[in-house]
Parts: sequence; structure tokens; C-alpha cells
Amino acid sequence: MGQTESEKIRYEMRNEIENIIKQYNIDRTKFHEVAKNYYDKVIRKFYYTFCDYTKYPSIEQRTYFTYMWTRFRNDLKRTDIIRADWNNWREYIYKIDNLIPEKDLISLYYLIVDGGWVYEGELNEIKKVLLEYPVTMEDFYLFPKDYSWLINHCEDGECMCRVWN
Repeated sequence: MGQTESEKIRYEMRNEIENIIKQYNIDRTKFHEVAKNYYDKVIRKFYYTFCDYTKYPSIEQRTYFTYMWTRFRNDLKRTDIIRADWNNWREYIYKIDNLIPEKDLISLYYLIVDGGWVYEGELNEIKKVLLEYPVTMEDFYLFPKDYSWLINHCEDGECMCRVWN
């Protein structure tokens, strides 16, 4: 049975990230895909920490990451948004630093891309991957391994912000 078009796009995203890791010699101890047997744990914790699971309880809705931000809980606090400048993606990605609480600047993070791929790594390596990705991702979610906050980039809204409990 062949892949659907959305599955092809999803796997192309993963392949592109793998190519970036190889091309830019990104140290896999500092950025790598999470082990497949750990995906569910990370995704489940992400979902139950930030999303309104009483309103969207199904597995299908839980694992669909494009527009996941529309399922965030209403009681989350939010920073002001940072607007995207599509002519200067590099500057936009560097503004992630402005959203990270100072105490967390040396933490390890998870990155979930809209294709549902889960990565973990250090902030500088995550930014390298985001900077080199050839097209803008529709959505990505960056959060520390303690799930205390989340940075969400939304292409449709042309912005990103941080949310927390």
C-alpha cells in the first residue's frame, strides 16, 4: 500500500532535517530524533500539559500537530507575540532567545515539528536546524524537558509566543 501525499510530505520533512544534521555536522549528542519508543511519552506529556484534552480527547486529534496551538488550554499565560519577518527568517529564529526564561538558557529541549517528528537537543543546535530548513515550517513547538513552558511558532499567524501554566 502506497503512502498518502501527507505521509510523503511528513517523511520529506524528517529526511530534510536528517540532511541538515549531516550537512552541517550537527553533533548528534546535541540534537537528535527522540527514540521511537519514547515518542508517545513525550507527545502524551506535551498534550496533557498544554492542550484541552477534555475538548479534544481522540488519539487522532492528539497527534495531529499542524494547528495544535488551536487546542491549547484557555487558562495558559502567554507572552506578547513576536511577528515573523519572512524576509529575515534568521532574525526571527534568533528571537526565540527573547522568549526563553533566563534560567532555562542552558537546558535541553524538545522540538516537535508539524509533521509530528520529535527531537531533543540543545538550543543552539535546534536553532541551526530551524535556520537551515529550506521552507518555513507551518508550526513548531519548542519546550524544556520539564514541560514548564512552550514556544509555539505558527506560520498562518506569522508569529511565535511562549505559553505556560
